[in-house]
Amino acid sequence: MKTTGMKQIISIALMLLILGVNFSYAQQKIRTIKSTSTNIWISDGAHVKMDWRLEPEARPDIYYVNLPSQKSVIKFRTDQEELNILTKPGKKYDFVVLLNEKDSCHIQISSTLPPDVSILKTKATYPVRIPFKLLNSKIFFEGQINDKNVLLQFDLGAGTSVVNKKSSDKIGLEFSSYKMVSNTQGVNKERTSLDNQLIISDLQWNGIPLTEVGNMDDFEDIIIGNSFFRDKIIGIDYDKNEFTIYDKLPNQAQDYEKMPVYYVQNRPMFRADIFHNNKRYQAWFLFDTGRNGSMLIGNDFTGLENNWEELQPLTVVNGRKIIRLDALIAGVGFKDIVTNASDPAISNNKASLFGNQILKHFNVILDNKTGTLYLKANSLCNEPYFNYDSYLKQMSNK
Repeated sequence: MKTTGMKQIISIALMLLILGVNFSYAQQKIRTIKSTSTNIWISDGAHVKMDWRLEPEARPDIYYVNLPSQKSVIKFRTDQEELNILTKPGKKYDFVVLLNEKDSCHIQISSTLPPDVSILKTKATYPVRIPFKLLNSKIFFEGQINDKNVLLQFDLGAGTSVVNKKSSDKIGLEFSSYKMVSNTQGVNKERTSLDNQLIISDLQWNGIPLTEVGNMDDFEDIIIGNSFFRDKIIGIDYDKNEFTIYDKLPNQAQDYEKMPVYYVQNRPMFRADIFHNNKRYQAWFLFDTGRNGSMLIGNDFTGLENNWEELQPLTVVNGRKIIRLDALIAGVGFKDIVTNASDPAISNNKASLFGNQILKHFNVILDNKTGTLYLKANSLCNEPYFNYDSYLKQMSNK
């Protein structure tokens, strides 16, 4: 008995020693790169190229992989060194950036969904189909917030879930926090209601934050975006006025035009061609179903190369060039669009976008799992949008 007990003690001691060595080895494997600047450049997969800023106070400072359900290659480059990380779904990768030889910036690359993604609960069998109304080129669902009936706008261009200030009392929301919001009213600190329940048909989400805004139409109560479906495949069928959530890619996707997307605040960016002044440009645009307009050209386009100088305006309004152009989306042409372009010398964070006056011409399948967009022209292909004739008519009435 004593010999057996001694053997067990020795075995445990050896195991602890081995674990200690392995722990020390794991600690040593955390990689360190150097930088003399807080400005960092990140490449994520084939399409995401972005600037990032080191924050030594954050422990860790987390970067969420753009397509967490897919393998990716993340390139993290400082002014001194570059680190390449091959990511796998569900994994996290830690390293340190030594800033100016003194401050340790603890960085984590997380191949998981970001915390602002809302988790869908349903007992329904997929695919789940929900009817919608198209009002002013926008998509609306009927639903409930905390058991109160509301009209919800589904906006793929929305980065934050919001509630109309005129609807807050009707719904009975309680506000306990604040959030900075950038919209058509500028950048403002707005009240936020936490931990709400949302129900649409057989779908349910809990713990939903809603931030109050004042730039919504009187008849709409809530705006939700793609964060509610970030791990799903969704379809928008304007022929049937039907929104569908799929668990796998539907067979009809093979009849659609396929293209890649990447995400900014869960909002899909897609690639399209525009033609202006006898030149063709290919650029990334926000797929903004919540905008009742044709398009907008932001600093992300005008700030590249000589794009701003090459845009020939019809007129200039408040520093913005009003321009006439053609567009090609998924093989479908749009002639004589009139839109405005932002001066890159005036700082703003607005992305170039197409609005739903244009996008509603397509039935849509968005595979958020793989970052793939499928478009097919539909029965609304002759619906009007703001073009040169509309512009001339508007100008003649002034």
